[in-house]
Amino acid sequence: MIFLKKTAKEEARTPKEPSAKQKELGKEAPKPPETKQLKEGEKPQTTEEQQKMMAVLKEIEGALFALKFYPVAVKEEAKDEAAVKLRDIYAKGNETVRQMLLYMIHEVLATSAELKIMHTHEYFKMKNPGVEPSQLRVNVYRAMFNYNTSLEGLTELIRLLGSFKGSDDAIKVLTYHFSHLASAENEAHHILRGAILETLGDSESKYAFYSLLDYARYTDNERTFNRVVSALTKWETKLEKLDVPEHRKHELRLKLKEIITSDFGGSHYR
Repeated sequence: MIFLKKTAKEEARTPKEPSAKQKELGKEAPKPPETKQLKEGEKPQTTEEQQKMMAVLKEIEGALFALKFYPVAVKEEAKDEAAVKLRDIYAKGNETVRQMLLYMIHEVLATSAELKIMHTHEYFKMKNPGVEPSQLRVNVYRAMFNYNTSLEGLTELIRLLGSFKGSDDAIKVLTYHFSHLASAENEAHHILRGAILETLGDSESKYAFYSLLDYARYTDNERTFNRVVSALTKWETKLEKLDVPEHRKHELRLKLKEIITSDFGGSHYR
């Protein structure tokens, strides 16, 4: 019998017997998770948690719809019920629900940046050149009649944010918007800033109180200073309820008294 020596090419194609060590390693190596292949037209299954989140999201969207389309398409009672529902969702929701709600309200409040723009057919055509003329007209009418494109609607949303209980996150969103509104001087921004300062004064949040103290200390605007002082006067009775050590509470009492009793021109809080 003649044994022919394999060529290098044939040797490479011949599978080698794994060593004992390789066999042992192969036993220890975890198998990749099996993934179920979806059939054509089959939708991925959602978990119970995802279904709950989708239901809450639908509730939030419905409530925001009522707030945005008052008073033209929604009555006052429905608008007020929507506000109550949003407060309830925030108070009872987990962190994910709260963050989603704050994000969606922020998006609505952010429309304040467009207050200086007159919403016309030409404006929306320039913004979305591919949209049909009929849809552009719808966009114009929405902008004209939506509650959130007016100062009164935006101030109500500001007060709504300030009424959320359970964390300081909603107050942080308000101070974020105050920071941006303070970057421009016009009457519309003055009104919205005044609404935010008033809301910070009505709040029970320690973060709101600290923010007002900073605004009073560093502002060079007399109108802003007077509004901050007005908001801080509401904290005279609430200060005792703050969850801070007694020595810190004493420091805050002194600061608060100094601001409230000072004149803008003669105080270092300017």
